[in-house]
Amino acid sequence: MTTTIARILAIDNDPETLGMVKRTLGERYECELADDVSEARRRIAEDEFSVVLCDVQMPGDSGLALVEELAAESEATAVVPIAGTEDPTLVERALEIGVYGYLVKPFSAGQLLITTETALRRLEVEAVERARRRTLQETIQAAVDRAPIPIFVKDLERRYLLANRFAHEVMRQAPGEMVGRTDAEMHSPETERVIREGDMQVLGDEEPSFREMKIEIMGRDRTFLTVRFPYIGADGNLAGIVGVSTEITAQRETEQLQRDLAGARARAIEELRCSRQEALERMAQAIEMHDSEVGRHVNRMARVTSYLASQLGLGDDQIQLIRAAAPMHDVGKIATPEEILRKPGPLTPEERTEMERHTEIGHKILSGSQSELLRMAARIALTHHERFDGTGYPQGLEGEEIPIEGRIVAVADVFDALLSDRPYRPALGIDEAIETIRNGRGTQFDPEVADVLLEHSDAVVELRG
Repeated sequence: MTTTIARILAIDNDPETLGMVKRTLGERYECELADDVSEARRRIAEDEFSVVLCDVQMPGDSGLALVEELAAESEATAVVPIAGTEDPTLVERALEIGVYGYLVKPFSAGQLLITTETALRRLEVEAVERARRRTLQETIQAAVDRAPIPIFVKDLERRYLLANRFAHEVMRQAPGEMVGRTDAEMHSPETERVIREGDMQVLGDEEPSFREMKIEIMGRDRTFLTVRFPYIGADGNLAGIVGVSTEITAQRETEQLQRDLAGARARAIEELRCSRQEALERMAQAIEMHDSEVGRHVNRMARVTSYLASQLGLGDDQIQLIRAAAPMHDVGKIATPEEILRKPGPLTPEERTEMERHTEIGHKILSGSQSELLRMAARIALTHHERFDGTGYPQGLEGEEIPIEGRIVAVADVFDALLSDRPYRPALGIDEAIETIRNGRGTQFDPEVADVLLEHSDAVVELRG
């Protein structure tokens, strides 16, 4: 394997300093010298250098100005200023612009070598980190691009940091064109005002916002159901807005149903008095627009799941958490194509694989929060299709490796699904559904959870409504 030798450029009007640099670094690296800033600029324009050592106190064209330019413009170059005296002002300025070291004359060959090698190592570490961030950004972009609804992230200035493929299509923008722009650059003043009001509510209150908005896009009024919630940065402070939208222009006939669902959600939020629960509930509503059956299913699921949890002897706090988190078990289906969700016949192996991805996608959406509720919702999303005998997905967990909330939701989910019409089959009778749970006891289902449902099947059926 060929190893690339680092290229060093030393800029100084002192021949002795340049000679020392050449003697010390010349055997290890490709070392070039320049005795004034003009010559240095010419060489930098022609070639790439890993490290630039620059005297910041040379006469004429300012060495400090060159250092500032390189530090600001080049991620691939480590800049090390050299000063004739230890000037606190220069040191402070060097720290501000982010240099990779600092040398004060006279310095020894050892100081020069250590400073240069330290700069090169830091440069390499930062390059690896930048590549990691780029890969992560590309992974996130690829994941959200698969979602069949608009998803976006804005910074505090309301500039788009990320927008998925569907958002670009809705906004009639070419792929990538939304990033770095604001709504004012893409919409009429009235439309921008409506969007701004929703954004500013989140930025001002730092609380989730749920709005139905009519906005004009390319001369046409379109109505969107949009969930916005605060985006918290790595430092723990508010960093922007995350939004998920569903277009409901062609679904006016379902408005009354949606108002009823919104009222039910509002009552649940009032009972729980928890802003993070509000975020979950509002996200669930957006998903309902993608698959209307999900809304009825998740409400029944919440009732049955909390009942099973109470019969198993879980504490009141845990029962409340499971009831609140269970409706988000299928949040990952926002990324599942509608033609798969509604397919009337059996799924192909490829379609089955795509469908099974919803567990991991849901976990990605919900994980990483400090909220205990969101953490439980993430675990449920990931594990509700695991089987007690270890043959489930996505991780093949076995027995009590599966968290209790995942084992409870697995039983409640399947039982409700069996008693519900599906595109690929009609609903089963109660006796058939109970027999299916009994047959899966100890293989598909935790036997203790299955026994609770079997012993209280009449109450569970009544809870479904």
